[in-house]
Amino acid sequence: MTIKNRSTLVHTDPTLIRHTLVGLKNIRVLEYRRTGAKVELLIEQTHIDQSCPACQGPALVKDRPIVRYIDLPAFGTNITIAWRKHRLQCPVPACPRTTWTLTDHRIAAKQALLTTRCAKWATEQVGRGRAVADVARELGCDWHTINDTVTLYGETLLAADTKRVTATTALGLDETSFVKRGQHRREYVTTIADVGNHQLLEILPTRDFTDVARWVHDQPGGWKGNIKYGALDMSPTYAAVYTVTLPGAKQVVDAFHLVQLANRTLDEIRRRVQREPTGHRGRSNDPLFRARRILLAGEEHLSETAHDRLLSLLTLGDPGGEVAIGYRVKERIREFYRCGDQDLARGMLVELVEHCRRPSMPKELRRLGGTISRWFEKIWNYHLARVSNGPTEALNNLIKRVKRVGYGFRNFRNYRVRALLYAGKPNWRLLGSIVVQ
Repeated sequence: MTIKNRSTLVHTDPTLIRHTLVGLKNIRVLEYRRTGAKVELLIEQTHIDQSCPACQGPALVKDRPIVRYIDLPAFGTNITIAWRKHRLQCPVPACPRTTWTLTDHRIAAKQALLTTRCAKWATEQVGRGRAVADVARELGCDWHTINDTVTLYGETLLAADTKRVTATTALGLDETSFVKRGQHRREYVTTIADVGNHQLLEILPTRDFTDVARWVHDQPGGWKGNIKYGALDMSPTYAAVYTVTLPGAKQVVDAFHLVQLANRTLDEIRRRVQREPTGHRGRSNDPLFRARRILLAGEEHLSETAHDRLLSLLTLGDPGGEVAIGYRVKERIREFYRCGDQDLARGMLVELVEHCRRPSMPKELRRLGGTISRWFEKIWNYHLARVSNGPTEALNNLIKRVKRVGYGFRNFRNYRVRALLYAGKPNWRLLGSIVVQ
């Protein structure tokens, strides 16, 4: 239904209410009823096609059932549209079509409980972040009515918005936890994002290579040809997806994940060095335990006092200098990402790998050096692309907000639609023109 300006309505004038709320061509209002705080409008179609869709012969009206739909409230009043439909029958005995009911998508979709305009309004409200229960409470209906409507119209909008995924030049893949089933089993999904435009493109109910690669493979050739860079964490599965489906795209390991790995390596060294002489985990009076947060902070962010404190704690708790070496490696990795010269950055990374893989280095650093060596080109590609998987991680945070609003999800279909409507930047203007039969 076309929504006219309701600000001119006077709620005590039934005639104005009728014409303003219903204003559709070939639809007339038969009756206006008001019972307390509720208003019901009885409508019917004035021009109908009475030919049989099977044999094209003239059909007869069998009966006129009345179906009620929830409409948008006006002036704090709940509105119900009572639609007197036409159920027709073919009088030809040999016709395979016996009876059918005429529909009008402008009023309501088939088997819907909300009017079309109300359904589209509810879809946008929930898609922009409101809770389903909140919208259901405002419309005076149950949660399932709104959720089913949002899922149906949301999927239709996302399918119609074909331009939403055509401008991608840098793709991001990341996994996120969907739901915990039982005590020891979690289900994961794959987030596919346009990291250049900070836009969620798709969510797949799996993180398996076959399924993710199939989705990328099924995209149009022109779309895949535009992908210049593929951002990822150090996941062999997602690296294989890019290698097989987008061989021309340069793979870029996310800076955050490499620095996070360096921090984790440093923390492993600290805990081992701390445990060896004492035989127990860190306690409040242990020097390395007291230094744990300073070690993970960026050196340039430390005050002079904090820097002196770190040196004194390392002197007390790290006689072999292993933690100090791990700290310098971590800072060198951060310097690599701040470097503005590509050739200099490559030399820094080569030197770092050689340094970490020396036999005299702590075993944790040798393992880190091996990891950097395996992912060397993909790590260095950061200086070619200057893209990261950070936008994908940020979109995962938006998805988690949707999960919090919904108090979690167990149905993937609902989860996908809600997340794409909220973080996928759909063209909401298309919602007014889509047709759900």
